[in-house]
This record gives sequence, structure tokens and C-alpha cells, in this order.
Amino acid sequence: MRSYTKKNLKEVEEQMTGGGQRPTINHYMKCRKRRVSARQLEKRQLSIVKTPVHEKGDFAPLPIEVMFRIIKFIPLVSLGSLTLTSKQMRDIIIMYVHSQEGARRVIPVVQNIPEHSDLDSDEYKSESKRCHTHYKQLGVMLKRTTCLFSTRDRLAEVGKILDQLRDSHVRICTKLGSDLAYSCYGIFLHAFIAGWEDDEKSKSFQAIKGASLLEERIGYLMKSKPGTMPGYERYIRVFCREIFLNKASKTEKGFWMAQILKPYPIFFQARLLFILYGPTDLENDDLIWDEMAVSSDIATEDLKELAEGMVALQDDQRGLWSADDIISIFDEITTISMDWDIENIAVFMKECGDTMCCEVLGNKAINGRVSELSYILYYLWQRCCHTAAINSKKEQEWFIALMQHLGKLLPRTKDQHDLTRQIFNVWEENMMDSIEDQTMNTDSQQSLQEEEREKFRESLQSITSLTSILLAREMVNSTNNNASN
Repeated sequence: MRSYTKKNLKEVEEQMTGGGQRPTINHYMKCRKRRVSARQLEKRQLSIVKTPVHEKGDFAPLPIEVMFRIIKFIPLVSLGSLTLTSKQMRDIIIMYVHSQEGARRVIPVVQNIPEHSDLDSDEYKSESKRCHTHYKQLGVMLKRTTCLFSTRDRLAEVGKILDQLRDSHVRICTKLGSDLAYSCYGIFLHAFIAGWEDDEKSKSFQAIKGASLLEERIGYLMKSKPGTMPGYERYIRVFCREIFLNKASKTEKGFWMAQILKPYPIFFQARLLFILYGPTDLENDDLIWDEMAVSSDIATEDLKELAEGMVALQDDQRGLWSADDIISIFDEITTISMDWDIENIAVFMKECGDTMCCEVLGNKAINGRVSELSYILYYLWQRCCHTAAINSKKEQEWFIALMQHLGKLLPRTKDQHDLTRQIFNVWEENMMDSIEDQTMNTDSQQSLQEEEREKFRESLQSITSLTSILLAREMVNSTNNNASN
């Protein structure tokens, strides 16, 4: 084997490199990155950390006057989002809102519309929509601006904004009506408090009540007789409905009604509920206190809103009203000013829903008020028969189940028989009255006679239908009893 000396190795290496310079390790590892010392890397990181970043961002070199000029062109909702970037930017925007230049953005410009414009006119709808949009955007902006404030500080900021809006509120009341003016406040409030807890909403209600002297006005109204102060009644109705109730969801409406009604006794709660949702005169919007004492064909439409108010109390998920409270309020409403007509009570009860019917009538059955039950059940049956043909059978089945339920609640067996007998006595009484009206109106108009005949025929058909259903149920029950024996 050939042995290599140092001289031979040197000759071989020269042959491989062609007689040039000896290659370094970089010749064989060309992808290796350049080594950076830890000391140089640390210096580079320190220089990055020490680079100043101002809280204003690109606005830092600008004076406050120039920033206000730029903010002037930013929409209100975007201003609210901008306040979330930094504390210093938030303070600048709050300063802008409270400045004279910012007040021009906060206060809406109310356009002039023709004096005799109808509420359904395009000019009125366009202007009302513009006002609603402005107040909603203002509420969202203020909500984002004060999101890190305490509830007390947030309400203080709202108070400052409302002071700026006081003159515009008067202009809206003058040009567009008080309903729209308070509706704008309601939109602003609900946009601002969206997502708040109940205790925070309660604080906002107390603040608004104190600033508007609502409690004093309600107390002054409760000391007077119903209908003697229509101006106060209308103010409380518009103020509470437009600000708190009309813009609230179904789940929140019960909470706001509790804030308004709960501080007062049951009698005053019923009266306030009637002020909020009771029927009004179409000409001057005054409450009609005595209309329900007389039977009326339009009672269903008049009582629809009042029934919705009762349902809001019943559907409240917070348990603020017990069943006894709701029954007491129902009884007090139907005796305000003067006792309601029995037919109107039945219509009101049916508008309140099946659950309300069962609770109120069940309370009367437990207390043995058979005579009152018989009249209410008579008019309930008439209403069930006058529903659409599709739902008529379902309503009749519900009525029979209601009668069976009430029969079980009556304290004595004798009362159960008396209830059925008195219901048919009421039928007989009304049919005889109808016949007498026909004989007395022989010389009257032909249309009036036809109307009386139609009522008599409907009453006869309804009693025949009820009798057949009761007999069929009785036959089925007797057959089942015989089979079991």
C-alpha cells in the first residue's frame, strides 16, 4: 500500500484546488446564515422598545383646534369607536362633545315642515326618521364613550348632554309634536343603556324621575279624581310610554312597568295602568274614564292596549307581581270611576288571554260569586261563538273546559248546579229583552229591526250550541261511569 508523506499530501491538495487558495468552510456550507452576536441582538431589541408610540397615534403632532376640525367630519357612531382606542383620545372626544363646535353636532337641526302636515305625510315621516336616527347614533356614541365609567359618572355625562338638547326638545315639541320629542328621548335612552343590569337601569330610572319631577306630578294627580286633570294625565301617559315602555322589548317592559307602578298601592297602580294604556278620545286624546260603564261594540279595540299592559305584568319573568297582585289590579281597573259593564269586563278578560281568564274567574269561583260568574260566562260564550269559523270550535272547547275547571273550584256542590242554572237564566233574560226591543221598535227604522232580529237569532244559536255540547259531555261521562261500575 502506498504511503503518503506531508509532501505528497500537499501535492494532492494542489491538484484538487488547481494550485489556488485553500477553500474555507463557507465553500462547503453556502446556506449558513451570518452569525449575529447576542450583544448586537440585545441592542437592536432595546432600540425597538425605546421607540416612543404616542397615545394619540398620528394625531400627536396636531394642536387641539386642528383635531376638532378633523373630528367634525367623523360620524357620531365612529366617534364612539374612536374613543375605545385610548384614554387620551377618549378625553379629547369628550372635550369636543362639550365644546361649542361639538354642540352643533350633538343638537339636531329641526327642519321646517308645513303647518297643516298630517302625521302620515312624507315630510313628517322623513323628519321624524331623521330625528330618530340622530338620537340613536348619539346614544350609541355616548355608550361607547363612557363604557369604562361608573354608572354614576355615565349618568352625569347623560345629564350634560340632555342639558344641551333642552332647546332642541322644545323645538321638536313645537314643530313635530310632544309624542315625537319624547320618543327621541326614549330611543336615546334605550340605545345608551342596552346591555345594562337591572340595578343599573333602576338607577337610570331614578335619575330621570328626579330630573323630570315625575314622582311629584304623579302624586299630585293621584290626589285628584279621575278625569279632572287631563293635561297631567296626558303628560304622564306620553312621558312614560315614549321614554320607557314603547321602545322596550317584551321581556323588558315588565321591568319598566314595575319601576313606574310598584312604589304605589294597588289602587293607584290600577289607575296608573289605565292612564298609560286606557282608551282615549280620538279628537283631543283625553282619557275616557266612563265609557266602559256602558256596553259598546267598539270595546274590543278600545281595550286592546290596556289588555297588553296587563299581559306585560303577567308575563314578567322577574316575579315582581304575584297572581294575587294581578287579580287585584284587574278588579280595581274594572271599578275605576264607576263599575264597568259586565260585557266589557268579559271582553277585557278575553283580550288579556286564557290564563288571565282562568285566574280571575277562578278567584271569583273560590269566593262563591256565582251570580257575577254567570253573567261573565254568558258574554264569554257569545264572544267564543263570534270568532272566525276556523277557531270557533276550539274556542267553544276551551269554554267548556273553563266551566269544568270553575265547577271544581266552587266551594259547594249546590253552587255548581246554581252556576249552570243561572247561565241559562241570563240567556233567557237577554232573549226576552231582545224580543221587547223588537216590539217597542215596530215603528222605527227597518235596519234597526233587522239588527235586533240578528242578535236574537245569534243568541238562540249560541244557547243551542252550548246545550248540545253540555248534553254530549254529560252522556259521555255517564257512559264512562256505567262502564267502570
